[in-house]
Amino acid sequence: MCFINKELIFQTMQNFFTKTQEIKLEQALYVVATPIGNLGDVTLRSLQVLKSVNFIICEDTRISIRLLNAYEISEKKLLTYNDHNDQKTRDKILRLLLEGNSIALISDAGTPLISDPGHKLINFLRQFNQKIIPLPGASSVVTAICASGIACDNFLFVGFLPSSKIQKENFLKTLPKNFTFICFEAPNRVLETLNAIKEILGNRRVCVARELTKMHEEIISDEVEKSVNFFEENPEKLRGEFVIIVEKADKSEKNLSEAELLKAIKLAIKSGQSLKDLSQNLSELYGINKKEIYQLALASFGKGGG
Repeated sequence: MCFINKELIFQTMQNFFTKTQEIKLEQALYVVATPIGNLGDVTLRSLQVLKSVNFIICEDTRISIRLLNAYEISEKKLLTYNDHNDQKTRDKILRLLLEGNSIALISDAGTPLISDPGHKLINFLRQFNQKIIPLPGASSVVTAICASGIACDNFLFVGFLPSSKIQKENFLKTLPKNFTFICFEAPNRVLETLNAIKEILGNRRVCVARELTKMHEEIISDEVEKSVNFFEENPEKLRGEFVIIVEKADKSEKNLSEAELLKAIKLAIKSGQSLKDLSQNLSELYGINKKEIYQLALASFGKGGG
């Protein structure tokens, strides 16, 4: 594992800021990606923006200060925000922007808004035509994909799975078979989740990545049954932050049964979708001819879907 050389990083930063004239940032909200573990995984552009903005919005100031201190970014006004804040907080941020300030939004780790708070703030600011500028950077989802060896030409990111075993199993049953899917999981639920995947989806190939970019980084890519055995034999490995990637079903695997498809159609009708729309949507999800879905829906539920 390679970790940062602080002296080299600081020298690189110094050279960068020396060669690049201080730029006046726009009146905008900058969405800034931060490292997911290794402090060396921050971009020079992100450091420049964090050094130059008037305010930094973060989830937990104690965590954010560690990053800022590591790169000697000081005397910054920090604001704490999560999507459960009341409207007064969003109003305050809007007021600061309208007064001409530049503001950075960061999460505790990685790219903001990926299973992190912020979407309500972004939507709110867009209603008032405020400029949003995203800065790309570290993401545990993309990092795990790169090392998994699993086909991700089309994939779904589903965030954290439900914590309840029954809800988790029901959720897994709704996932389309022709998409690889990616989730986060807490260490105390990894084994339960892997067993649920094996039971509901079969012995598919999975990648279990933990502590990405950190000292104890470990990436296991194998059949789900073998992954279960590995963690049962090595319970001390069930620590840290986990990303799980589950490979899409093999083309030879049978699609939904008619009963499962009818259940999906019924749920779509209850959500207010027309027969035409649900046929198109379910066709894309499950790789079934939309005419077949439409005819089944029409025969079973009629024109009105009743």
